[in-house]
Amino acid sequence: MLANYFQGLFNLIADSFKFSFKNFKELMPYTWLMVIFQVVGYIELLFALFSFEQGAFGLNTVLKFVVALILYFGGMFFMFKKFFSFLSKELETDEFTYFKTIKALLVFAVFNLIPVLVFIIGILLSKFYPDYTRVLQIIVNIFSIVFYISLSFALVEIAKQKKNMFLAILNSIKIFFKNFLYTFPMLLIVYFIAFVIKFLIIAILAYVFFSLKAFLLIKSLNFFDSILSVLSIYFFATLYLGVQVNTVRKFEE
Repeated sequence: MLANYFQGLFNLIADSFKFSFKNFKELMPYTWLMVIFQVVGYIELLFALFSFEQGAFGLNTVLKFVVALILYFGGMFFMFKKFFSFLSKELETDEFTYFKTIKALLVFAVFNLIPVLVFIIGILLSKFYPDYTRVLQIIVNIFSIVFYISLSFALVEIAKQKKNMFLAILNSIKIFFKNFLYTFPMLLIVYFIAFVIKFLIIAILAYVFFSLKAFLLIKSLNFFDSILSVLSIYFFATLYLGVQVNTVRKFEE
C-alpha cells in the first residue's frame, strides 16, 4: 500500500511538471507581465499612502494613487482572467467571461475575509483571557495558513463551472482535506519553489541596489518582499495550475 501511495504521488507530481512545461510559453510571459504591473502598482500605492499621511494631497499625488490602483487591480484582474480562460479551455467548459472573472474575484475576496474575522475574534478573546493571548495567536496563525492553503484548488473548481462559485470553493477545500496525503506534499513543493524564486528575485534586487550605491532604495526591498510574498505562487503559475488540474482529474473524474 505504501509503495502504491508513493507511486501515485510521484505520478501526480511528474504529470504536473509535464503540464507546466507544456503550457509555459502560453501562460508565463503574460503572467510575469501582469505580476510586474501589480508590483509597480503596489509600491506606488504605498508611496502615495505615505504622502497622504504626511498631508500631501496635491493633484500629482492623487493622480499617482489612481494610476497605481489601476495598475495593481488591472494586473490582478487580467492575470486571473487569463488563468480562468486557460483552465476553462483545458477542462473543455464554457469560455470564462469578464463578468464571471469579476464575480470569481469578489467571491474570493469574501472567503479571504474569513481569516480576518478569525483574527478579530482572537483579539476579542485575548481581552477576556489575557493569559491565553499567546495560545490564541498561534491558533489564529495556524488557521490562517491552513485555510489559505486549502483554497489552492479553487481556481480549477471555479473554472469547471459545474456549481455556483461559493460551492465550487467549498468543494475545493473538500478536495484538499479529503486527499490530504496527496494534496499537501504537492502544494508543499509548489510553495517551496515559489519561495526560492522570490528569494532569488530579492537577492538580485539587493545586489543591483548595492551595486548602484542606491542605499536609500534598499529600503524598497521591504515593499518588494511583502508584495512578492503574495504573488510568489504565480511566478511558476503553470506548475500551480498543473497540480490543480491533475489532482482534480484524478480524484473527481
